[in-house]
Amino acid sequence: MSPSLTEEIKKRFADDRENRFQLFILSRGIRKKYLDKDGAYSEEFQKWYTASGMNDLFGSMSNFTKYAGCGDVVSYVGTKTSDPEKYLKQLPLSVGSLYEISMILKSDKEVFKACLHYTPKRKSKDEPKHEWKTPRPALISKSTSELKVRTWRRNWENPPPPKEKRTDKRTLPFVKVSCSGELYDFDKKTGEKTGRLDLDEVERFFSKLNDFFKKECPDVLQFKMEDSMDVLTEGYIKRKERVDPARKVTTSKDKTSKYK
Repeated sequence: MSPSLTEEIKKRFADDRENRFQLFILSRGIRKKYLDKDGAYSEEFQKWYTASGMNDLFGSMSNFTKYAGCGDVVSYVGTKTSDPEKYLKQLPLSVGSLYEISMILKSDKEVFKACLHYTPKRKSKDEPKHEWKTPRPALISKSTSELKVRTWRRNWENPPPPKEKRTDKRTLPFVKVSCSGELYDFDKKTGEKTGRLDLDEVERFFSKLNDFFKKECPDVLQFKMEDSMDVLTEGYIKRKERVDPARKVTTSKDKTSKYK
C-alpha cells in the first residue's frame, strides 16, 4: 500500500464526512424555515419536495426530518460544546444512529453532554445526577449503532429493576402481552414503514406499563415483569436496514465509467 493511496483513502473519507455534515445542516435549515407552528411542513414545501424529486434522494418526508434531526446534533456540537473539533469527530455518519442521538439532545442537553464522555446509567428516573453511574466508553462515538443508542435511550427512560441475589420464586405464569407482527413490516421497494404498529408506539406502551407496574407492585418479590424489548428492537432495526434504499444503490453499468 503506497503512502499516496493511503492519503487518498483518508481524504475521501474526510470529504465524505464533511459533505454528509453539510447535508445535515442544510436539511436542518430547510426544516426550520418551512415547518409551521403545528409541527407540519408548509404546503409550499410539500409541493417543492415532490416536484423537485427530493423524495428520490431523502425518501419520505419523515426520513428528511431525520436528516434535519442529525443537523441539530451537528449544529449543537459545532457551536455549543467546549471542543467542537474534537466532538464532531466522535459523531457517527449513520442517519439512524445520529437521529437517535438527536433525540437525546432534544430531551436533555446535560445528558447529551454526559454521553460525549460516558455511557451514563441510573437506577430510576428521579435518581439525582450525582448518583448516576458514568462508565466509559462514551455512548456517542463514530462506531455507535442505531440499535445501541435506541436501547440505551429506552433503558434510560425505563431503568431495569435491580437483580435479586436471593432465590427468585416469581416463576408462576400470570399474564402474557403480545404485539402485532406488523411491527416488522416495511415496504421492500421504498424502505418506508408500513403496518399498523411502529417501534415508537411499542416503546410508549412499554413505558406506561412499566410505570404502572412499579407503582402498583412496590413489593418486588411478589411479581416480576419481563420484557422482550431488546429482541423486538434488534429485529425491527435489522429489517429496517435490510430494505434501506441506500443499500441498493449500485454503480453505473456503463463500461466507460471510471467507477465500474
